[in-house]
Amino acid sequence: MGSGGQRDLRDVLIDLLLAAVFGALAIVLAYDSYVLATRGQIAEGVVLNRTDAPYWAAKGSDGPRITVRFTTKDGHQVEDWTNNFVDDPPVGKGDPIRVVYDPDDPSMFQDVRWGSDYIGSAFFGGGAVVLAAIGLWDLRPGRTARHRSQGRSPRAHTRSHD
Repeated sequence: MGSGGQRDLRDVLIDLLLAAVFGALAIVLAYDSYVLATRGQIAEGVVLNRTDAPYWAAKGSDGPRITVRFTTKDGHQVEDWTNNFVDDPPVGKGDPIRVVYDPDDPSMFQDVRWGSDYIGSAFFGGGAVVLAAIGLWDLRPGRTARHRSQGRSPRAHTRSHD
């Protein structure tokens, strides 16, 4: 095990690495929403299957999702699943659905009623900023393991002579 200073540097590096991962996720999610909003194509499809969240999953995680089949404007048939759909009225097997898809990657699609969703991007982008701030805060000069463990600032060890 290294000294306290090395452990602190490792913690900073972990914070900055996580910030980079969160930032990358934010960019990918924002890009996907942007692509569908700016160059997405509309197609008519049919819901082939619906899978609801398992009983143990928290609300909002892992479901529900639908498997959809649609044909792109250039004639390719796509069959894939998405959890980006509006479930009002409830969507079920055999229901028609309008989707917007990326013509360069038709497997990226969603219900046209879903709209542009930047909430995930904002969440991960905010997380990236917070993690980067924590990591950079620990890098500031005078921040050592000894001072942190004593709960005192480095200036507390100097005496002022008035």
